Amino acid sequence: MAKESISEIRELLRNATERLEEVREKGDEAISAYDLSMGYDANFYLNVSPMLECHVDYYQRQLDEALKHGEQLKLL
Repeated sequence: MAKESISEIRELLRNATERLEEVREKGDEAISAYDLSMGYDANFYLNVSPMLECHVDYYQRQLDEALKHGEQLKLL
C-alpha cells in the first residue's frame, strides 16, 4: 500500500474534521437514510462508537508522523 502524501493526509484530515462537525451540528440530519434505517444515528457515531472522532485522531497522527522531520516546501 502506497503512503499518502502530506497534502493527501491534510485533505483526509480536513474531510474527517468537517464530517465530524457536520454530525455535531446537524445531528441525525447529517446521517444517511440507510444508516438511520440500520439504527446508526448521530448519537451512535458521536457517543456509542465515536468512529468520526477516531478518523480525525488517526489522520492527525498520520500528519504528525509525516511532519516529524519537517516539510520540504520546494526542491533544492
